[in-house]
Amino acid sequence: MNIQKTTTLEESSWDVIMTQDRKTANPEILKKYGVKVFNNEPYALDFYEKVFLGADPESKEPKIGETRKIINITAVNEREILVTLSGLIDAVIDVRSEKHFCSLLNISPAELIEWLKLDENKEAFVASGYTVVVEMIKPYVKTSLSKGHSLKTKAEFFNEIRKPSAAYYGKIKEKNGGGFIINVQGVDGFLPGSLAATNIVRDFDSMIGKEIPVMVEDYLKESDTFVFSYKKYINTVLNSKISDLDLDQKYIGTITGSAKYGLFIEFNDIFTGLIHTSKMTPATYSKFNKGSFKAGDTIEFWIKEITEDKKLILTDEDPSIRRGQLEEFKNENLGKTKEAEVVSVQSFGVLFKLQKDIVGLISQKEIKSKKKNFAVGDKAMVTIDRVYNDKIFLSLPNED
Repeated sequence: MNIQKTTTLEESSWDVIMTQDRKTANPEILKKYGVKVFNNEPYALDFYEKVFLGADPESKEPKIGETRKIINITAVNEREILVTLSGLIDAVIDVRSEKHFCSLLNISPAELIEWLKLDENKEAFVASGYTVVVEMIKPYVKTSLSKGHSLKTKAEFFNEIRKPSAAYYGKIKEKNGGGFIINVQGVDGFLPGSLAATNIVRDFDSMIGKEIPVMVEDYLKESDTFVFSYKKYINTVLNSKISDLDLDQKYIGTITGSAKYGLFIEFNDIFTGLIHTSKMTPATYSKFNKGSFKAGDTIEFWIKEITEDKKLILTDEDPSIRRGQLEEFKNENLGKTKEAEVVSVQSFGVLFKLQKDIVGLISQKEIKSKKKNFAVGDKAMVTIDRVYNDKIFLSLPNED
């Protein structure tokens, strides 16, 4: 059995997060203990000494409430783990009270005991750097792994507020006044509804029980509560995930809203794109005009384009069919001059309809050089100069 943190994201999901600005080590802690701790708040030194070393790290006299690091496991029986703590303190961990800690490892207390009976597993456990909180000192020192884990995790979360660098999986437990209670690394926190999804959460009940990736957003001192955000995670990893999208793959998404110019689609949990009316097949456009689509409907589509500012332009037209149409048009018309109708005038140029579902562009530079002006509905002779991907480039023939 491998003891590991099962709620953190896999390393492959963190690539873009870990390339952010590197943290600056606290100079006081680095000088005093030779340890890099990336927290430069005024309380950092005291917090480090309390959480990671104990309030009086050099003292051999334990105090209730202080935190100590496990440096050795001396024995294991069916109910207890006998350990040595920093400061050479002998202590006991009552495994019956560690259901919460064991749940973080996805094992039962009995399974933890069985696993620790092997010497190599004892060494692995100690090497993981677990800390405990002293709960009792007489007649023997009794400690809590669950409380130690909670304090250490909170220290990590404080660092994340200042210098975000990690993401975690959290489980949504229940609704709570405009948001949710979410358990992250064994710590209950608040997930505002506005930060729980890429779009508006319309069905709060459907979120209960979900496990989602989040990052630490803030800390509410008054209630001693951390605030988490799914949106912060999405904004951090989105650019790296966009590069994985395939323009030839058919996707299935959920309609999240509509406007007079098209449908907004959410897919793969993190992406939102637009199917513009100009990118709809006739059948889809007919349904759209009749108001047949509603939020929550599923729809199949392809990604037509990813713009420079990372916006996703979608289409429900199979790109292989479109490519076939353009290839046929190219073979029959490249280099030819034919009459076309203006369908749109833009700052970058004028769009001409060449035939059904085939539109080409004359650049504004070309139009100015020929001293022409066009309005929607005008007709003119144009030359098909070039077909590149799904774009057709036109020019105005010279007048004799």
